[in-house]
Amino acid sequence: MTCTPDDRAITGGPDIAATIRLSPSLTSRRIEFAHAVESAHGMIASFAVDHEWAAYMRVFFDRGIEIFVRQADLWARIRELYALPGATPLPTPGLAAALEWGILLAVTPEEYMRVAPEYGSSPEAYQRLLAHEVAHRLHVSILGGDEDAMGPLWFYEGFAVVASGDLTDPPRGNHTWEALIAPGPQAYRRYGALLRRLMERIPLSDLVDRARAHDFEQWARSVFLREQK
Repeated sequence: MTCTPDDRAITGGPDIAATIRLSPSLTSRRIEFAHAVESAHGMIASFAVDHEWAAYMRVFFDRGIEIFVRQADLWARIRELYALPGATPLPTPGLAAALEWGILLAVTPEEYMRVAPEYGSSPEAYQRLLAHEVAHRLHVSILGGDEDAMGPLWFYEGFAVVASGDLTDPPRGNHTWEALIAPGPQAYRRYGALLRRLMERIPLSDLVDRARAHDFEQWARSVFLREQK
């Protein structure tokens, strides 16, 4: 995709100053995307304040914002950033956004609905998609840049779901520990539900600190099972 850089910064909030790059077919929607990004950033900034993490919050997409018409274009850009071979397969069929090397990358709301209809139809789905990616960067910032300390997949994805206020409806089906941490369809909804359950007993800040431990998953499972009794 050929992007045309926007020569105007987002100025809707004091914490956001980023350049938007759009394909020519999207230039008329510049304000729409700017508002979505501002909303997403605001969601995570508020979450950070609520959990006393404001000191770790900043504009993590300081190298810009890029919006793509097609998922294939988004993935091509990510491959370019990481110098991956062209034949590298998608990491997940529902890939719709990422925040890599200080650049917030995303597809359009329509493409998000196409590639991930199970998530794209939720309230404020697009803003929360972007907020999810910002939340990952906040999580890493809290950990002093140590991504290896983020914990297992279900935890760091659950953190981003909770931080973005997304997928609050309970998941369908089996709510056992094994079912909630399993990958597959609706996994993010289950990860968010599991973390919210754990947060009823343990403060999120304590969970984030504990997630770096080698026995975190075993410990979290024991907390979950106690809560079930």
